[in-house]
Amino acid sequence: MEQGGTISLLPESRRKLDISIPGENRPFYYGGAVLLLVLLIFGALKLYTSSLTGRLAEMENEINAIETQRDTKFEKEALLLNKQFSLVGDLLQKHLIWSNVLIGLQNLTEPQSQLKSVLGDATEGKMEITGSAATFTTVAKQIAALLSHEDVVDVSLNKVSTFSGGVLEYSLKVIFDKNKFLLNKEK
Repeated sequence: MEQGGTISLLPESRRKLDISIPGENRPFYYGGAVLLLVLLIFGALKLYTSSLTGRLAEMENEINAIETQRDTKFEKEALLLNKQFSLVGDLLQKHLIWSNVLIGLQNLTEPQSQLKSVLGDATEGKMEITGSAATFTTVAKQIAALLSHEDVVDVSLNKVSTFSGGVLEYSLKVIFDKNKFLLNKEK
């Protein structure tokens, strides 16, 4: 065909040759989508780690500020006081409560008996009691009452004296279980 007197070697109509294979570009699209997803996740994680790093730095600054405000002298004194309290606490746990001992003794005293003196020795777990009573039966009841108490281990009668007014004066030695009267005992 001639076009204006020139000869054209190219065909006038061009046809595009399409060979269409179903799904030919899908792997590229999927690969691109996965790559884009990985890049988005990577970017999000990078932002998150930088945010966490910033918060960590802020927390470290706060901790350092609090650390500079600490009163180390007061802390040392508080620790010393805590140690002293623990030592005193151990000592108190092993200390007799004499009021408990005397209350127990008062509850065991016979009505016809009067106590004149009570001397106690915590290390030996004993008491020396002097008192007066109207009769020998009252003295015997007093000894029996003391022996009936669970905290009393032994009672010994040292002496009994009679006076002209008919009053008997007696002296007892009471041995008690000192572990029963310790501070940590719960009633």
